[in-house]
Formats: sequence, C-alpha cells, structure tokens
Amino acid sequence: MRLSKQFPFRMSLMNATVIPTQMNDSINLFLMLNGSINISTPDQEYLLHTDDLLIINPFQQYKIVGTEKNLFLYLQISREQMAQHVSLTELPYFDCCSLDASETKKEQFKKLRETLARLMVAYFKKNEETDLEVYQYLFTLLTCLIKEFKKAAIPTHPLSITTTDEKINAIIEHIQKNYDEPISLEQLAKAADLSYYHLSRLFKKQVGVTFTEYQNQIKLIHATEELLLTDHAIVKIALNNGFASVKHFHQVFKKKYGLTPSVYRKEHSADRNLLKNTDDAADFQELSGTIALQELAKYLVENDIDDESVVIKQELSLTIPNTAQPEYRQTKKIIKIGQASEGLSNTVQRELNSLQKESHFDLIQFTGFCEESNFESDVHLISEYIRNNQWFDFLVQIQLKPMIQLIPSEQLLHRKEMQVWCDRQLKMLRHFLNRYGYEEMDQWFLEWHLSGSDNEQQKAASYWGYNYFYRKLKQLIPQCTIGFQALTSLDDRAYSSYCEFLQLQKEQHCLPGFISFQADPYDSYQIKKEHSLYFKEYQKNILDRVLVGISLIQSEEDMGWQPEIYLTNWNTLVGEGDTLAGTFFRSALILESIIELSEQISGMAFWLNIKVKERQTHRREDSSLSVFLYEELRRPLFFSLSFLDRMSGQLISKGDGYLLTQHNSHYQLLLYNSSYLDPMYSVDSYQVQYQSKKMAVHLNNMPAGDYLLRHYVLDKDHGGIYNDWIRVGGQTEIDLELLTYLTKKIMPKFELSRECVSPEGFTLDSTLTLNACQLYIFQPIH
Repeated sequence: MRLSKQFPFRMSLMNATVIPTQMNDSINLFLMLNGSINISTPDQEYLLHTDDLLIINPFQQYKIVGTEKNLFLYLQISREQMAQHVSLTELPYFDCCSLDASETKKEQFKKLRETLARLMVAYFKKNEETDLEVYQYLFTLLTCLIKEFKKAAIPTHPLSITTTDEKINAIIEHIQKNYDEPISLEQLAKAADLSYYHLSRLFKKQVGVTFTEYQNQIKLIHATEELLLTDHAIVKIALNNGFASVKHFHQVFKKKYGLTPSVYRKEHSADRNLLKNTDDAADFQELSGTIALQELAKYLVENDIDDESVVIKQELSLTIPNTAQPEYRQTKKIIKIGQASEGLSNTVQRELNSLQKESHFDLIQFTGFCEESNFESDVHLISEYIRNNQWFDFLVQIQLKPMIQLIPSEQLLHRKEMQVWCDRQLKMLRHFLNRYGYEEMDQWFLEWHLSGSDNEQQKAASYWGYNYFYRKLKQLIPQCTIGFQALTSLDDRAYSSYCEFLQLQKEQHCLPGFISFQADPYDSYQIKKEHSLYFKEYQKNILDRVLVGISLIQSEEDMGWQPEIYLTNWNTLVGEGDTLAGTFFRSALILESIIELSEQISGMAFWLNIKVKERQTHRREDSSLSVFLYEELRRPLFFSLSFLDRMSGQLISKGDGYLLTQHNSHYQLLLYNSSYLDPMYSVDSYQVQYQSKKMAVHLNNMPAGDYLLRHYVLDKDHGGIYNDWIRVGGQTEIDLELLTYLTKKIMPKFELSRECVSPEGFTLDSTLTLNACQLYIFQPIH
C-alpha cells in the first residue's frame, strides 16, 4: 500500500481470505476486481462479486471473509485529513452499495468505477507529476458520492459528535476520555457554572440523547471491543469500562444489542478467536509490483476503461487531380528468421506460407547456410547439401528471394584463412546455380558483414574478404546483388570506418549494389536511454549518415551508381517493463515510419515471429517488430502491412496522418493517429493515456456516382492481440484452443456500405484512438 502524507487517503489492491472485525473513523470503499468477498456488519451482510462496489461508513464495524482467489480495490478516505482540503466540517455518510442497484443508479455506479480505475492509474504511477491528476479524480469521486449517494438523514456515531456549544463539546470530550471513571452531571454542571437542569436540557438538545444515554453508549463501545478482543470475565469488562455493576452492564448491553454480553461473545467467537492475535489470524495480502500491474491492466482492458481522452480535431480537404500523378512507391518487404537452419522448422515454413499467400514479401534475410551432416568425400552417392536443398527449394516454391548474411568469424585474421572461408560460400552458391539457373540466382542478395572490431588486422582481413568475394561472385553470377551492412548506431568510429570502406571499394571498382543499416533505439540500454522516445530522429540521423557516405564518393562519372538502401533492424516506441509490454498498441507508429522512410530507402525488414528472434538474441523480445506472435497468430504489424499493400496506383495526396492513392477508378484512403507518448503511460506500466483524433475528410473532384465503400479499422480492440489475450487469461500459456480463438478473434473491424458521391464531393467522419489506423476503399458501382 502506498502511504503518502500529501494524500488524504490510502489505496491498495488486496487479496483476502479473512480480515478480522475492525472499525475506523474513515470512509472505506471496496471495489471488486475479480472473485468474491463477504463483508459483514452488525446490521447486514454483503456478498460482493466482480464489479460490485460498497462503502462502509466511519465507526461502522465490518469483517471480511473471501474466497481464495479474489482481488479488490480498498480505498480508505480519512475524514480528518479531508477536512484540510474541503470546507465540510466532516464528511457525510453514504448509502452506496451496487447490489440490487436501480436502473437510475447503475449509470452512477459505472461512473464511480471508471473514476476509481483512473484514480488507481494516477496513484500507482508514483511520481510527482501525477499528484494533480490524483486530486482531480479524488474530488470527482467525492462529488459523485455526495451528489448521488449521501444519506438523507445522516446517522451520528457517539465518538464523532460535535455541537455548536463549546461547553457541551468540552463535556463530550471529557466523557470520551474518562468513560471508565464515575462522572456525574452534577459535577459537570458545577464545573461549567451551570444549573443541573439547564445543563441536562441543553445536553439533550445539542446531542440528541440524555447525558446518561450518551455516557452508556461510550462505555458500550469500549466494552464490546474488550468483549471480542479478550477472554476477560464479564464482571471485569463491566468494571473496566465504568459500569457500577455487572447487572447494570447486562441491562444496558441487552437494550442495545438484544443479547446478553455472554451470548453476544459466543455468537462472535470466531471473530474473538481471530482477534486474539491479529497478526497470526488475519489472512490477506496487498499486491504490488508485477502482479499488481498485471491485475490492474487486466481489469482496465476487460472493462474497456481508458484515461480521459485528449481529443484532437483535424479537418482535411483533399482534391482528386484531373491529370495523372506519380505512382505511389512501396518499399520492398524483408522477413527475418535469424539463422538459416530456422527455415527447416515446420512452424517457420507454415508462417512463411501464410505470409506469402496473404501479404507477399520480396526478400527473406537469414545468416549463412544450413549446417550439413556430410563428411568431405570425393564421391557422393547423394547430394551433400540435403538440408540446404530442402530449405532453398521451399523458398523457390513460395517465390521468396534470399538475402543471405555472410558473417566471417573474427578469428579469420589472415587472407589465406579468409579465402578458404569465402571459397566455401562460393562453392555453395555454385551448387545452387547448377540447381536453379541464372534466372533465379540473379534475384538473390548477399550481405557482407564487416568486422566491427578496432583490431586493424581483423578489419583488413574483413575488407580484403569482401573484395575477394565480390570479384569471384560477379564472375560466377554477374547479376547477383552483393552489398554490406553499414551502420548499426550513431557511433562516430563506425561512421569513419564506413566512409573509409566505401572509398576503398570505389578505388577497387567493387562498389556494392545495396547498403543495409540498423536503427533500433532499444539495441542497448545506453541507446534506449537517449533515443527511444525520439526513435524517428534516431532512424533519420543514421540514414542521413549512410546517404552522406554515399555522396562523399560520388563524382560525375559515378552518378549512375545508386545503391539500394535497406533498413534491416529497427523499432518504434514500445511499452516499458516486463509486464505485458506488448499492450502498447503502435500500428500507426509503424505505418508512419514505413511511409516516411519509403521516400529514401528501398526496403525494410521485420522479424517473422518473437521466438526466432529470442533464439538469436537470448532475451525476451515481446516488443520486437514481428509479424507473428506464435504459430500463425498474427500481431498488429501483419495487418498494418496488409493495409499498406492495398495502397497502390497513383499517389494523390500524402500528409500528417493520411495517405490517398488511386488505382484505376478505385480510391484508397489510409488514416492513422500516431501518438508519441512516454512508454510509462502504456498499460504495461499502468495504462495508456489515450489520445483520440477526430478527422473530417472531404474528397473533392471525385467522380459522382454510387460507390461500394469498404471500411477497415485496426486498433487496440480490432487486430490488437494483447487486449483479447488479457481478456482470456493474460500470461497463461497459449494452448491450441486459445490459439484458435485468438486467431479468429483478432481481426481488423470490417464494414461494407453503399455510398453516393455527389458533384460537391464526399465527406466522411472518422474517430481514431491511440495509434489506430483506418482504411477506406471506394469502388465504383457501374
């Protein structure tokens, strides 16, 4: 539980089997997140289930007994501390229980739940910037309670009574402090310089009961507590609490509770036994850390509760030109699988098959070739490349061209060793040339990885190896494309080596056909700390260095040399922390990066699934840019790319949050709401601060007539895997049943309508939540 002197309340997420009988001077609010608990008071019992809400008022006894698996929010608002923030002399009492609530109250309870959820979000962020947010939701909560649930007749508790007469207040305080001693009205009247009869009448008028009745109430409160907390004899309890005799105690007690003290103790024996040693008897725990975050995220997702939306309004007026426009340039799509041997996996091949059928990719990037079990021999009864034949035959079958990463060992320090290694790779390529022919091999890409070492001998060997391999490959397969990986960060030494290498290859006439680079702001802790929130600038800065390096060696005679540029490892803003990191929905961020970078690069790479990357990096990769999560379970990236696949033909207009293309008489409009928030605001770290955008788009000069309008929505609830995963169990293992369910469930929303476009044009209104994308396709009806 987070305790803060600055907040007039305490809040925690709790799981409880038993919380013994207790009483305090605060407002106690309970909201069930899951499971059930029984809250019993002297007057009533409340069985609370998920979403039920109950307030226990100040000085009201209550006990909690729950099932083994339950979770509830406990909010304790201090009357005394709240008095420092509001003008009320004391907080009112509330009649607030959602059980059997009327239809008119159900909407108010819904508002209370949402306010409480937002209060939880702000409270658990645990930083000073959210203090104002905490008070905002706290006072919204109190306003709703006072307006809708305040009791018409506020009951008074003997310990909380205050009056307008200072002398009576002083007498009340004296009784409360000295309840166990003999106190007479005559003595008090004399001390207050009042007559006995005047004080008697004044006391009843101010307090509502006689002096004796009030005195007995105070004595009973403490006597009842001692009755439950101890094994003391009844007579001892009576004398300890100011009763003149046990007979008088019995009379007063029975009048109040309808039972004798001994019977009352017997009926509450369970409570008494529990309360003998509260530390041992109580059975509850307060949730914190990762577990609390999981449960909180799950409740927010299941109830579709967002933070207060900051709605941005945008109006677009787009005109269809009468003349032909340039074609929209789509970048090549590259899928990554790590090591070549991953391609022999049945799961990988099933996913690649699905990928090619639904969203055709151009290249597949992997490292080296599959290891073979053959021994060197001059005579081979069967092929010595069985595993490689299986893998590359599959690629030829699904029409996916390889981008093979060639990564020489850092141990290759001499030219002779490097030559042997290069010849081994060339031998494999010669085998495939004989198997598939030039038409196929001309479309292959070979990517050389330069040594990143500062060791000059290693660097020289790597440079020589590239030059040797380049010349031999061009002799073998002249049209095959060879390139190299350039920069992986903004490291200045790496940039200098890159420029040096390009200059060397220009002199030796071995300029690459393509250059690849990486721009992952999460590649290391240091890079993440500096660049993750500004990932677009990070990508652009590395790309600028790649382009500058090219321009530095271009002379007039070299202007015909324009290598293709590929971004082979990158990322967008991602959720922070280990808990449900993937819940930070980011399709619009992905689309925007691809659309903007497509003006300068030839292609971008994406991981096939999380597992193949984890096997390569040996760490959790929940937030990687992968197409699949598990088996053929698609991540939002899959649908983001499918949206872009539909954007074909002429580029009509492009700008902040939109892209409009025309293919023959069809029009494709893509809208997206990219939001750059600190990852700490994701559900992973206590819930996204949602930011919605309302767009009014007017299409001018569009041919009038009837159109079939296809409307697709990709957002956290339509195509976002994690919210539905949380709804069905969250961190549980994905079995076949869950896999089948999620595969069908997580699809973008699709709507089909018939629309009439007038000569004045067509207007559509679209609301996009955080990082959501929407695609509209207009097809004329003839």
